[in-house]
Amino acid sequence: MDNKFFESNEVPHLIEKYFYISFEEEDIPFKSVILPIGLTHLLYIPDGNQKIVFKGNETLLTDLMVTGQYFRSYDFSSVSITESIGANFHPTALHKLLNIDVSKLKSRHLPLAQINESFYNKLLPIFKKSKGPEELIQNLNSFFLNSFLHIDKNTKQIDDAINLIREKEGLLNVLDIINEISTSQKTLEVQFKKIVGLTPGRYIRLFRFQQLMRKYYSGDIELKDLIYKYNYYDSSHFAKDFKLFMKQNLKSFLKKDYLLLKSYLNQ
Repeated sequence: MDNKFFESNEVPHLIEKYFYISFEEEDIPFKSVILPIGLTHLLYIPDGNQKIVFKGNETLLTDLMVTGQYFRSYDFSSVSITESIGANFHPTALHKLLNIDVSKLKSRHLPLAQINESFYNKLLPIFKKSKGPEELIQNLNSFFLNSFLHIDKNTKQIDDAINLIREKEGLLNVLDIINEISTSQKTLEVQFKKIVGLTPGRYIRLFRFQQLMRKYYSGDIELKDLIYKYNYYDSSHFAKDFKLFMKQNLKSFLKKDYLLLKSYLNQ
């Protein structure tokens, strides 16, 4: 497995990072659990057999696709030599680019053409004609820099909320956000879900957990210390959240080596 990440310095307000992943003969069959990281994604799969399974529902990944927000992990697999390349969107980017209710895409991988055919027709030639990841990233940067964005008071407030959640590493609650950005709880709940794809409470809970998992994979701090650093009352409280997000208990998880999970959480 080859998994690379590329910075998006020209469009950080829209793209967190670009990514490239490929699987060779020695990797097949490949399976991994995927922990959501609070972002939506754009991905292009030119060929091969990739699929995801969520709550028993299988989705084949092909052509140009977009993922909505997931709250719980899902399973990824490939049974052929294949590759994909794409972008991790900033939490508010998909709404700004397409002016859609992002919560309608929750827990789904969908063909971009099904969401916005015009946007698909503009993007697909860029993916098909670019020669290599570096040229593709240059072309995508240019495309996104010149894209019209739907920005208003609500998107600006939700951007502020996202910045606050990141600054606090998820160690805050919805009331903290309300007090900081001076809005009502109803407005925050409605607009956050529409623009980001999850309710603010769920987003905070997921963000806190994935931050803990990033620190765990970095190896800088023991898991038992991370549990208390991220405001879990005790190990049983953490175990409950772990089972919720990872769909397995910690003991089972530690027996496996999830190379893909480790790769992207270390970014």
